[in-house]
Amino acid sequence: MHVSARGNGPRPWLWAGLIYAALTILFTYPLPFQIGTRVLEGGTDPELWMWTLSWATHAFVHQPFAIFDANIFYPLRHTLAYSESLVGSAFIAAPVLWLTGNPVLALNLIEVLSAFLCACGAYFLARRVGLRPTSAFVVGLVFGFSPARFLRIDQFHLTTIQWMPFSLAFLHSYFDGGRRRDLHLAAAFFTLQALTSGHGAVFLLVASVTLVAYRLVTGDPLAFRRRLSDLGVIGVLLLLPAALAYLPYR
Repeated sequence: MHVSARGNGPRPWLWAGLIYAALTILFTYPLPFQIGTRVLEGGTDPELWMWTLSWATHAFVHQPFAIFDANIFYPLRHTLAYSESLVGSAFIAAPVLWLTGNPVLALNLIEVLSAFLCACGAYFLARRVGLRPTSAFVVGLVFGFSPARFLRIDQFHLTTIQWMPFSLAFLHSYFDGGRRRDLHLAAAFFTLQALTSGHGAVFLLVASVTLVAYRLVTGDPLAFRRRLSDLGVIGVLLLLPAALAYLPYR
């Protein structure tokens, strides 16, 4: 049974968000107070990710249609695809880098925000599938801060999966209400997740297929033509960046 995420007014959302924010600061301490000067671990990964974010930010302005032709391993092409492209995370990093020029700050902000957004996204999904605010809060707590994800936030190419629950929530809402807008939002968040983390895209694809299969088995009609019509040109255009971003990985 579908329960609107707005059913109890803004107060549960507000309290959940505030508590998640406080827990993010607590669990990542002292990083929030050294966010522009320290990284979480001293290996080579932070250097790689700072370069990747900086390159994507540079390419947004100077070569947006050749972002995968990075400034490494010349004259080979598509060298950004030798690892995660992090384009989705670069959308967040870009304003920070443009304003401050500090890649450490950009990297740490993404790592910290991933925990907070994962918790908020899971809360949102839980409310959409009918859980009460207290139960939804526990769901967000687990998804945002469980050790399997949270203790690896320095490997944020694996753990920036914050857009998954938003996509699944809107896909669920589409099956409940049949609104094209929900399907388009599910597609938009799918693309954002795919651009943010290839690992997350695989997780989300499996989860989405499982959700669709479950809804069909439990009585929702296939209605393939109507589903395709609901996706429409807008939905295809929203999914297109995700498809194009994976062509260089061939």
